[in-house]
Amino acid sequence: MKYQLENHGGEFDYRSRSHNGWIIKENIHDYSEILYCEKGEGIAIINGQRIHLKENHFIWIPPNYVHRFDFPDGVVICAVFSKDFVPLFFKEQKGRNLVVKPLCADNINSIFKNLPHLKKDDHCLICAHLNLILHEVIKNSAFEDIPKSDGVLYQKIISYISNHYTEDISLGKIARMFGYNEKYLSHTLHHLTGIHFRQFLTSYRINYAKTLLINEPDSDMTTIALNCGFSATNTFYRAFRESVGMTPTEYKKGRLT
Repeated sequence: MKYQLENHGGEFDYRSRSHNGWIIKENIHDYSEILYCEKGEGIAIINGQRIHLKENHFIWIPPNYVHRFDFPDGVVICAVFSKDFVPLFFKEQKGRNLVVKPLCADNINSIFKNLPHLKKDDHCLICAHLNLILHEVIKNSAFEDIPKSDGVLYQKIISYISNHYTEDISLGKIARMFGYNEKYLSHTLHHLTGIHFRQFLTSYRINYAKTLLINEPDSDMTTIALNCGFSATNTFYRAFRESVGMTPTEYKKGRLT
């Protein structure tokens, strides 16, 4: 699984880019995300749900939703941002799940086209854009209650992995720690997210690796691999290429130039 530099608790952290043809494997992070299809069409899979996203439509993805995108011929705009930009969303959510569905952007398409051009330190303008989009989301979407047992379990696992993914952890170890049967935990996690535990864990490690590649450019690959929780450099390289579609070195070069 994959994505940029999320998962690290930034305050008023925002980034947005336009992509001409975009395929991204399963990933998860603790930021909110917006995907707008400017031209063409493609497929988004959110927590195992397949969504056909057509031109001039968008989806709003809350934190810690597993998602993947397949837009080989489409032009999309993606924005990723920390929770403090949209506190009203979390007030409205009230511990429930947003039912993610494609929404028409006819009334606000100019807002989406501005997203990649906003300066990261212009917090007021970013807030204005995101909350105009949020208004459409809340007006046209539904929230559903989470079964208490599933919600509690999911939050336990999310919290533990997000705090310990750099360590030597396993599904069996987590199951024993929280008093669950390992097979039950594996099945439930897959049911809730659409992916398996190992993919889930690797996603957090790859996201952190991306942060280190950019923020610690003098660190060697072995150090980065070990600091992210990978047992060996070749395992790190293989997982990174499978997730991102390029080597860590290629990713670093592309982001720093």
